[in-house]
Amino acid sequence: MDTRRITGLALIVPPVLAIIGWLVVGIVVLDGVGPDKPTEYIGKVGANSTAITYLFPLITLLFLMAIGGIGYIKKSMEGGPGSYIASFAWFLIILGAAGQLGEVAATLALADASDKAAVAAAAVAAAGGNPLTDPIVVSLQTVASSMYAAGQAVGAVTTAFSMLGFALIGVGIFQQKNFSPLVAGLMIVAGIFTLVMCLIDYENQLIAIGYIGVVVSFVCLGVSLLTQKD
Repeated sequence: MDTRRITGLALIVPPVLAIIGWLVVGIVVLDGVGPDKPTEYIGKVGANSTAITYLFPLITLLFLMAIGGIGYIKKSMEGGPGSYIASFAWFLIILGAAGQLGEVAATLALADASDKAAVAAAAVAAAGGNPLTDPIVVSLQTVASSMYAAGQAVGAVTTAFSMLGFALIGVGIFQQKNFSPLVAGLMIVAGIFTLVMCLIDYENQLIAIGYIGVVVSFVCLGVSLLTQKD
């Protein structure tokens, strides 16, 4: 199997599995509670810290595999009319992807702190104390809240970079015409929509629409690569 076909599969399978995993985490694991409800979200993440610890890094890795496929497309555009903008777009995507690892790390720290805070609060209550004033519980809850705020701030900025790069890749493809203009248009629309959501209200669950559009774009690019004639 050649590089083109491997890249095509990387653009189809990993992002589809990633978006399914992301939806499962949001709907099943967290019972539909999102970052737009900070207190509930912190509690749910802590209550499901084990699942979060394994699923978040896995989902991130799957998305990174798809981003690697975008790198192949960018390289294949070198020398063409869309190569300059594709190169700049790839730079933005890499910056965003690196930063998103920081969001994942903050979320894992949030899960751990929130879980420990709940355990400590239960122990204090069982001993007849007041969890609301216990210094250990308060400290852990403060750490969890800080990690939530840090993760959302880093996530909003870095995802915005990635989505701007994704939209610009679509512009480069539209210029070079190496894929269907419909796919390029979808990339531009999905990228800009998600970018706007990041800047306006990153915690809003409507951002899922943009993510789904990005995944559909990945799949379309992958199918195009697999069906190209040698």
